[in-house]
Amino acid sequence: MEAHRPRLRLLLLYALIAAPAVVIGAIHAMESNNNSPVDWVDADFHPRASYDQHCELFGPGDVVVMSWPGATVQDERLDRLSAVIRTAPVFRDDNGEWLFSGVVSGREALAQLGQAAAFAEGLSLTPDEASARLRGYLIGPDGQTTAVVVTFGEQGLKRRERLVGLLRQAAHDFCGVAPGEVRMAGPVIDGLSVDQASRDTLSRYAAPSAALVFALCWFNLRSLRAAVVVFGLAMFCQGATLALVYYSGESMSALLVVLPPLIQVLAVSGGVHLTNYYFDLSDITPTSKRIAEAIRAGWLPCALSSATTAIGMASLMASRLEPIRLFGAYSAAGVLLTLGVLLGLLPACYTFWPARRSRRGLAPTGSRTLGWEAWARLTSRWAPALTVLGIGAVVVGGWQAASIQTSVRIETMFAADSRVIEDYRWIEEHLGPTVPLEVTLSFDNRSPLGYRDRLTLVSDLSSRLAQEPGLSKCISAASCVPPFPEVPPEVLQQAEHEAVLQLGPVLDRIGLWRRTPAGEHWRLTTRTSALGSADYGKLLERVRRVVAERLNQYPAAVRTGLATNTTGVMPLVHEIQGQLLSDLLSSFAAALALIVVVMTLAQAGIAAGVLAMVPNVFPLALFFGWLGYRGHPIDIGVVMTASVALGIAVDDTLHFLTFYRRALPRSTDRTEAVGFAMRHCGPAMIQTSICCGLGLLVFAMSDFLPTSRFASGMAILLGLALVGDLVVLPALLLGPLGRFLAAAPIDSEPADEPADEPAAPLVAAA
Repeated sequence: MEAHRPRLRLLLLYALIAAPAVVIGAIHAMESNNNSPVDWVDADFHPRASYDQHCELFGPGDVVVMSWPGATVQDERLDRLSAVIRTAPVFRDDNGEWLFSGVVSGREALAQLGQAAAFAEGLSLTPDEASARLRGYLIGPDGQTTAVVVTFGEQGLKRRERLVGLLRQAAHDFCGVAPGEVRMAGPVIDGLSVDQASRDTLSRYAAPSAALVFALCWFNLRSLRAAVVVFGLAMFCQGATLALVYYSGESMSALLVVLPPLIQVLAVSGGVHLTNYYFDLSDITPTSKRIAEAIRAGWLPCALSSATTAIGMASLMASRLEPIRLFGAYSAAGVLLTLGVLLGLLPACYTFWPARRSRRGLAPTGSRTLGWEAWARLTSRWAPALTVLGIGAVVVGGWQAASIQTSVRIETMFAADSRVIEDYRWIEEHLGPTVPLEVTLSFDNRSPLGYRDRLTLVSDLSSRLAQEPGLSKCISAASCVPPFPEVPPEVLQQAEHEAVLQLGPVLDRIGLWRRTPAGEHWRLTTRTSALGSADYGKLLERVRRVVAERLNQYPAAVRTGLATNTTGVMPLVHEIQGQLLSDLLSSFAAALALIVVVMTLAQAGIAAGVLAMVPNVFPLALFFGWLGYRGHPIDIGVVMTASVALGIAVDDTLHFLTFYRRALPRSTDRTEAVGFAMRHCGPAMIQTSICCGLGLLVFAMSDFLPTSRFASGMAILLGLALVGDLVVLPALLLGPLGRFLAAAPIDSEPADEPADEPAAPLVAAA
């Protein structure tokens, strides 16, 4: 390594020069969370196309429903609040464009209905009747409690955190409500809550987790310098991968937040393996030789595992959903970047800052060797039984995993006593269900129906939908218009004309009716609870079926020129996230299949490659099989553990197999070769699992449930991966199937054996 000192010095210099840009990019990346699922799919995604069609007519469904104790239809301050939201400069961008697309309160809608009620003799609504028509929509069951509904525009969504804070402040300034008393719900609040919870979790637990990982690295490696190098390089790799996200113009999503722990686990694993190979040689061996031997021993398994994992992750780029494509691209890039950093900067660090391991409390080399050899002999004795159990666990676990259910509902992401869930509970109790399901009846210019006939049809559908379990009263134009009296046809025609002139603008303002050159569009809105157990997708399909069945009961002539559209922002988000989880599972299955192909090439045989995958699949099959057996729905946090667990399992397996094959030609039997591989790789595997598993487990204390489940799931999977590599893999190698894995060695020269304990005084950790 002496001949490479100038190059290694340059590598360190370049890394130091790049460090500020890496830190800045990583910080900006973590601040750029974008959890807006509607943007995750293209316009040709059918549910998105239906939703876009609805938005073109009635505006987007990105709303904030805002209320508080004492917000009633008699409170005149609500008028001032609505006016401020419409006109205040803080709610406009630098060009003066309004950041919202609409604002309406129950008090305002009630007043507008009252003003337009008496447009013809005999047609009117009393204030109580008008209030009753708006209950469950803008007025609560008590006829008094109301809300302000603010619809965000495209630019407003990009500033949602600032705008939501300003809305709370406006309620305080103009309605005298303390910011903590304002209750908010809606899709905007959902996405914002996820962003804030993710950021709060990182700010609260990232430092303790990092400190614990560093302390465990120090304890296991028994060298402060080695711990600083391994941990520092892992942090550098995490930062560089996040900086890559930022400098390429992307922002963090619900999937990309998994990048830091993925890179940390792989970087710590590779660093611990290489450092253990470095410490395998005696302290009296020149540092340059120790580094050279460590790299010679570890470069091949590190390169194979990184290439295999990167290829598997890159296969996710075939998904049609952008978050999965981005996760595949950046995780593959991060894995390869980590490989380059470990093989380049780790030797450079040890060249100019040699690490020495404290032997205080460390068992003598001979006893450690005997311990691993004893474990190899014990595994050999029970190899057939352990092989059957391992393969059986994979088969049964895989079968049970097929029954896994997924969930993306808001109440599965937050604890029952969290603020966002409490706000939803309060609003649904005092106003009504908060998840809208939208039906649009579009009558083009060919339709033979007059205004009253269309209104009757809308009223009929509204009544039918209100009978469906789990749905609230349907709000439509029929809810706001009194019934037409029985009058002569010539009088009725005039009444219809007056109705369109008088009520049309009112219905247009509250978003229940639109007229375009193509015809008229009538909106029906029913709602369901955000905290219930109903499946939004199935509920929307039921609404679609009810509408179709009801319309089919009318003569074909009546349905001429009539088209329907059924959608809703939360059902769309549910559909997108459900598709995300489905694609993620299928994409990981495809990635797993691709890794099997790569493994067969690395192991020079189909049977050998398939068998080598058993310990890699073992933790996934056992963990997800258990979840499938429980029948409890899993969220995206649990699904994402698969990528990290797969990476660490492949890494450890290839290290083990590399040393096994190196030892096999010089061993008397396979048991001796397995003992050699255990002796060289076992400590690093255990240290990696302890450092990363316990470090990630800190996040299990988070109130944000997807992060908590991800952390606990990762700790379990790392433990199972350790069992797979130290129990199942040796059993496969020592059992009847082991002959398939006893191919020609990858590297003809095994690493040097560790020297005996030196007689010189113990050297404290540097």
